[in-house]
Amino acid sequence: MNSIETIIPIIVMIIIGYTLKRTGVLNAEDAISLNKIVINIAIPALIFLAIYKVNLAILPLITPIPLICVSVGITCGLIAYLVSTAFHYPSKTRWSIVSTSAMFNSGFLGYPVVLGVFGASGLVRAIFYDLGSMILFISFGIFFLLMLGGKYSEIFKRSFLFPPLWGIILGLLLNFLNINIGFLISQILVYLSGAAIPLIMISLGLSIEFKGIKEHIKAVSLVSTIKLIIAPIIAFIIVLILGMGGLEKPVTILEAGMPSAMLGLVLAITYELDVKAAAACIFSTTILSMITIPIMLLFLS
Repeated sequence: MNSIETIIPIIVMIIIGYTLKRTGVLNAEDAISLNKIVINIAIPALIFLAIYKVNLAILPLITPIPLICVSVGITCGLIAYLVSTAFHYPSKTRWSIVSTSAMFNSGFLGYPVVLGVFGASGLVRAIFYDLGSMILFISFGIFFLLMLGGKYSEIFKRSFLFPPLWGIILGLLLNFLNINIGFLISQILVYLSGAAIPLIMISLGLSIEFKGIKEHIKAVSLVSTIKLIIAPIIAFIIVLILGMGGLEKPVTILEAGMPSAMLGLVLAITYELDVKAAAACIFSTTILSMITIPIMLLFLS
């Protein structure tokens, strides 16, 4: 099975989620409950198992990956800021464009795609890329907090108490200490992690919304170009400069081409930015990524 055949089931599951919404079996609000299960249970279990089982000897090879993520994110954010400023967007819209251009959906969509194409070894690399995405989210949160005001407790809660982050920390700790979690706990985590991919895909399908895209077509076009074309090109250049090889190379480039992070909408809501523009950019890049991700896989295979 090639990489394109691998991603077809992922796209089909997203379509199933969207169809369930359109037929009234589920509604958009149900995505909130599914997301809570995914973020608090399924994804942490998936991350923990992957990190717990990995050979720690590869750490020197994968530690640059979060830094590449941050570098690509900052560069994309800077491009978005310069272009949106040149087009005289209002401040709130401009910062929504910048944050959605800089932050990657490297976990929610990236994990299933990388796991399906590159297996468990690829997932470990994706987790480290997503660590860079977490750093970007924390940085934007602090930046908006200082610039626009807000509650420090909200950023602390969403960042340092983020369950997937603790999946990484506990996985590394127990792996390093060589602590055996036993068959029972291991099997429970296997079952819980197995729910991650289908729930993520169905949730994404439920979240897809075409309203508002036409209203913000210029912002959508800008963010889509930056996220789905420019970002993976920047990552490709950085990977070449660093001489990165193995699975690190294709996973890093693929993750850089993921759509805008759902957390961009959280920032827009929390700091009263242009929520409609942020939502339009996030959903549009998610939809368009169903075309660009298979194209990237063709080049990376």
